[in-house]
Amino acid sequence: MSIAKWATPGARSANLAGTALNSLANGSASALIAYDNSAALDLQASVAVLLGSVNAVAGGSITLRVYAGDGTVLPDANGGAFDSYTAALATGTSAKSVVIPFVRLYPFPCRFQIVNNAGNTLAASGNELYVTPFNEDIT
Repeated sequence: MSIAKWATPGARSANLAGTALNSLANGSASALIAYDNSAALDLQASVAVLLGSVNAVAGGSITLRVYAGDGTVLPDANGGAFDSYTAALATGTSAKSVVIPFVRLYPFPCRFQIVNNAGNTLAASGNELYVTPFNEDIT
């Protein structure tokens, strides 16, 4: 009988956000952030979003959108279908850390987008997004 276990996670990416999250207004969606899974073919990822100091209100959150391509075409921002993951933010003015632990990946290049629902504009700097891919190992 085969046993499915977690395989050793892949290497954590560099900061993929660049300046895409800097000064992102409340209720706004960021520019698209590229991630290419076409060579690694990972099944899932843990996505960490680190935000510089922001005054998140009660009920504040961010939403990660994942737009999957088809190997040739990548969808436009806010167009087509996407997977959506919402994470609550701690209230008060401080840096925030959010981990979305189980994000589905596709075997193509994709794009990530963050929607700010913190209740205030994100910090002008210190915002980061990291992807740590992982798979299952069946032995």
